[in-house]
Amino acid sequence: MSLKICFIAPTAYPLLSGQTDTGVIGPAIHQVLLARELIKNGFQISILTYSKTTPHIEQIDGMEVIKVPLADSAGPVRKALRLWKAMVQAKADIYFHQGGSPGIAALYCRRHHKRFVLGIGSDAHVSKKNSFGLLERLGSRLDIKYADVIIAQTEFQRDMLKRNFGREGRVIRNHFPLAPQNRPEKAQPPVVLWVGSMAKVKQPGLFLQLAQAIPEATFQMIGGYYAGNKQEQATFENIKRDLRDVAHFSVLGYIPFDKVDEYFRRAAILVNTSELEGFPYAFIQAWMHYTPVVSLNADPDEIICQRKLGFHSRSFEQLVKDVTTLLADEPLRQQMGGNARRYVEENHDIKNIVKQYIEVFNGLVKNPE
Repeated sequence: MSLKICFIAPTAYPLLSGQTDTGVIGPAIHQVLLARELIKNGFQISILTYSKTTPHIEQIDGMEVIKVPLADSAGPVRKALRLWKAMVQAKADIYFHQGGSPGIAALYCRRHHKRFVLGIGSDAHVSKKNSFGLLERLGSRLDIKYADVIIAQTEFQRDMLKRNFGREGRVIRNHFPLAPQNRPEKAQPPVVLWVGSMAKVKQPGLFLQLAQAIPEATFQMIGGYYAGNKQEQATFENIKRDLRDVAHFSVLGYIPFDKVDEYFRRAAILVNTSELEGFPYAFIQAWMHYTPVVSLNADPDEIICQRKLGFHSRSFEQLVKDVTTLLADEPLRQQMGGNARRYVEENHDIKNIVKQYIEVFNGLVKNPE
């Protein structure tokens, strides 16, 4: 009998079904890509995810998708109870969780003597100082306390996990299916790209300010907001309103995940303006297509600087200078783009990364408590 892995991925259904115009986030990408690769390696997969559609169980890409009914008015207790019921239904050997609705999988696995693997999705989850609400902080602490194995994206996350919570973690780099390709033809004039959600932590308004500071370049923003999130919707609408006098800036909204690679392929530079990140999948997608990254704050394990994959700016003023420098220096863009492609081939190819997860999962079953 092959092992059955259950992924608790509340926001994954839009990515699985392709039926959304609001976007997907990193934890959903992480789990869906891993689930698809594990199926190729003989594992059984269930994914638990919120959905407003029926039926409650659906087969997608060889995976059992258990759709947890979710109304806009559902509170945290009702969400937790429905997720719990779906975990019972999954009947998995191992439960994997990264992202939203923390704490539920940890308590379920402890109550039912199941193995639990936690993926750290953001540096915030291993920091004692964060902006999470009380319930999310409590849930995150329960995940860390009760996980059988904790997977960190970076050495920094592993060190913070040990320092702040006394738990050991294993670093497994983020994974992505890398298509073999030569250097793509870039758009002319060069395009500066931003990809993300309208969440406050992503600071999307700074990208508009960047465009206003560099009027000679072309800027494209890709990203949407989640239905019911009034703050993200307001941010999106405000940016669209404010760009009316910025002819070289366009907001493309949500682009489906299976279509967005074309924008990374054509872009000259990817800009990241987030306050805080883990290891953004947008970085990997950009580097896969020979596109350097200029990041305001995020530089996971300082690889941007060490491997010369772009620039880590650290201030808005330097962000303007770094983007201007790269726009004016095509040979430098090509050099950094080549470095970037080599880096992802060496470190993020899902065909290599999945072997590390298989080792973790098989080890949990061979070595029960």
